[in-house]
Amino acid sequence: MAIEELDKKGTAYLQGIQGLNYLGKMSGYKKPMNILKSYLKSDGKRKTLYLKFNDGELDEVLSGVYQIKINPSDKNFLNDLRDELEDNGEDIDKSKTKPGQTITFKSGFQLYLSGRTLSNVIDESGDAVAAKKPTNDQQEDGFIINLKEGKMLENLQINKKISFQFGKDWYNSFTKSFDAFTSKIIKKTDLSNYEFYRDSDNKKLEMLNQITDPAILPSSKDNWNPSDVWAVKIDQKTRLAKEIDKLYTARIKNNNVSIERINKFIETEFKNKSLVGISLKQVLGTANVDKITKDAKYIDSVKFLGFKNKMEFDVLQTYFDINVKMSCIKNNTLDYLFRFRPRGSSSATTNNGEGRLSGSGPADGAIDKKNVLSVLLPNADDITKEKYGKSKTILEALNFLVASKKYKGLQTWVNKGSYKFLKIKNLDKKGDDKLIRRGLLNLNYAYLIDTYKDQKELYKKFYLAAKKVNEFSSIHYKISG
Repeated sequence: MAIEELDKKGTAYLQGIQGLNYLGKMSGYKKPMNILKSYLKSDGKRKTLYLKFNDGELDEVLSGVYQIKINPSDKNFLNDLRDELEDNGEDIDKSKTKPGQTITFKSGFQLYLSGRTLSNVIDESGDAVAAKKPTNDQQEDGFIINLKEGKMLENLQINKKISFQFGKDWYNSFTKSFDAFTSKIIKKTDLSNYEFYRDSDNKKLEMLNQITDPAILPSSKDNWNPSDVWAVKIDQKTRLAKEIDKLYTARIKNNNVSIERINKFIETEFKNKSLVGISLKQVLGTANVDKITKDAKYIDSVKFLGFKNKMEFDVLQTYFDINVKMSCIKNNTLDYLFRFRPRGSSSATTNNGEGRLSGSGPADGAIDKKNVLSVLLPNADDITKEKYGKSKTILEALNFLVASKKYKGLQTWVNKGSYKFLKIKNLDKKGDDKLIRRGLLNLNYAYLIDTYKDQKELYKKFYLAAKKVNEFSSIHYKISG
């Protein structure tokens, strides 16, 4: 196994039990590792031990000698441990043991006092200390690499291949997703018959770029087919490329190929397991594999049943939630949450929505801005273009707008004090211009949603969009949990 370099110097460290377990798997090191675990477990000192890697490889300071470093602040611990080991007649090479600097076991393994505080550490839980969050591309590559290898790699192997230090949470997600994929989608014994591509990679097969080209789609790509990964059967690749090119060329040139025909092609190849799209979510619990397809029966079954508890909404807060009850074929009823917030900084001038099951866990997906939000709530973002004078509160800003003969309906709704899904507070709380602008944006969305005439149709469309299902959707798998 190996670990990829994590900084320009290419060094990284496994902390405590991570390092002891790693070396304990190697020939000749099981006994000293067990000794260390036995002596260090009671007082928690093993967290101060760091197994060093260099440029992705286990660091070998002398021929056959590996070191676990100790932070310089733990010098006394090194001496105490040496004395305790020697008193118990353990496996110590006294001729190569230097007081306050090293403890050398007869196997050649050393405990070594570091000259500096260590960085780039994987902690005892398998998580990177102060690690950056992986990008979507890194998350997807961390999953795909196992499919390409035909087996589930160990965490450090994935780190090296992807050039990112994944923590225990992501490794667990990769493991559960791999097991779900190979049990429900493509068997492990058949993985070698496929090539796997990340959808966001523009260098993927041209035919995959063609079938996701926005120029031929009636909706955004993520609403048509939100696949993060494509599995292409190798012996069908040439045929698929020719047929997709024919469909693509006909649609792009004179639009005489309907999206339904393209969907039918995708469905046929999906069922034949020649071309399979997979949408990925981080798996925090049990991995679920769902087949997502345009299904009139499913779409007709989706219903908005009403609201649950109202959110206490501070108007200068970054977002507001709508807690609802929905029903569909697979569930008689389910608790669902829609969250609306400006994306990016507090000065953002457009609002966005997403949907998820109530409780913790990742969102199902964003509500299509272009084809859903902008259609149902036209011009809702325009309020950010208005001038509010020197207003310091939302109430002052609303008064300013109404005096300018604008947004009277919004002010009337705010003043009535009774709303379907919110309890609004701090309308008179002072804030700077960015907070006031964002607060008005959120309030305007809440107003337009709250007063929308057909509430059942509104929330049904929100739900289907968050689930990435609409009348244009193409068939694919979704792994989540």
